[in-house]
Amino acid sequence: MKIAVDAMGGDHAPEAVIEGAILAQPHCGAELVLVGNEARISGLLLRGGEARSMKVVHAPQAIAMGEAGPMAIRRKRESSLLVATRLLAEGEVDAVVSAGNTSAVVAAVKYLIGLLPGLRRPAMAVPLPTYYGKLVLLDAGAYAEAHTIHLAQSAALAGAYLHITEGLDRPRIGLLNIGREPIKGIRVIQRAFTLLNRSSLHFIGNVEPHDLFADLTDAVICDGFVGNVVLKMYEGFSETLSQFLASRAEQYGGGQAGNVLRQALDEFRRSCCYECIGGAPLLGARKTVVVAHGRSRPPAIANAIQLASHFVGKRVYEQMSEELEKDGILTDLKHQNALLMLETLRNKWGFTQK
Repeated sequence: MKIAVDAMGGDHAPEAVIEGAILAQPHCGAELVLVGNEARISGLLLRGGEARSMKVVHAPQAIAMGEAGPMAIRRKRESSLLVATRLLAEGEVDAVVSAGNTSAVVAAVKYLIGLLPGLRRPAMAVPLPTYYGKLVLLDAGAYAEAHTIHLAQSAALAGAYLHITEGLDRPRIGLLNIGREPIKGIRVIQRAFTLLNRSSLHFIGNVEPHDLFADLTDAVICDGFVGNVVLKMYEGFSETLSQFLASRAEQYGGGQAGNVLRQALDEFRRSCCYECIGGAPLLGARKTVVVAHGRSRPPAIANAIQLASHFVGKRVYEQMSEELEKDGILTDLKHQNALLMLETLRNKWGFTQK
C-alpha cells in the first residue's frame, strides 16, 4: 500500500505535514510518498532522521489556500496537489491525503480521478459527535451551493458509506432544514425533500439543527456552505466547552469530582477534536482521497494518513462503488429528479397530462 501526501498543502505546510508523516509512518502500514519541493522536504526529513524511509516526488509548484481551485489546477499543472493526484490516477499510489485548498482538491479529483458512474458531484463526509454516538454530515465543504439532485445523491453516498463502515443496513438519513415540515426552507430543500421521499433510502425527513444532538438520524445532508458552518460551529463550541470543563476541573483540584471531569473532558476532546478525526473522505471519487483540515498540525496529518490507510485496507471506496452500482440508486435519483422537474413545469404552466 502506498499513500501520496501533498506536502505543500495546508496553513502550516510543509513542516507540519512532514512531521505528521513521520508520526504516521510507523503505524499506518503504508509506504508514504511525499510530494512537493524536494529540497525543502529532504531537509525536513534529514532533521527528523527519516530521509531513507520515505520517498519524495518533486513538484515545483504549490496551490495557495486562497486560490480559486479550478483555475489553480489549470495554471499550476506541476503543483504538489496535481502531481499527487496524478500518481493516484496512474495507479502509482493507493490514496491521496491533502490539507490544501479544498476546492482545488475537488477539482483535481474530478479532472484526473473521476467520479462514480451517474454521480454529479462528490461530497466531504465528517463525523459529528452526539451523546448517543455520532452521525455523518455531508457535504462538509466540497461545494458551497447544491441543487436538488446533488443533495439527493449525497444522501445515497451517506447511505452506502454508513452501510460499509458502520454495518447499518438502512441508515437513517435526514435533510437539514429550519423546520420539519415539507414546506419549510428554500425551494431546493423542498424539492430535495420530495425527491428523497420517493427514493428507496431510509429518509426520515427534515431535521433541525438542534436535532443533530439527539438520536434521530445517522446522517444529515446539506450543501457545503451550511455543512462547513455547522462543522466549524461544532469545533468552536467544543473548544469553548473544553475550556469551561478544564476550569471547573481545576477548581475541584485532585478530588473525585475533578478526576471525573477530567476524564469526561478527555473523552469529549477526542470525539470533537478535528486533530483526532484527522480528515474527511471525499466520497464519490473513484479512488481514496482524504481531505485534512487546512490548519492541521502534525497529529491531525498523522491521523488523516491513518484514516486513508484504513479506507484502502478495508476497500471502502471500492465497496461503495460496487454497492451503488448494484442498487442503481444514483441513476434512479437522476431519473426521479427529471420527472420532478417535469411535474414542476406542468404545475407552473398549467399543463395537464393526457
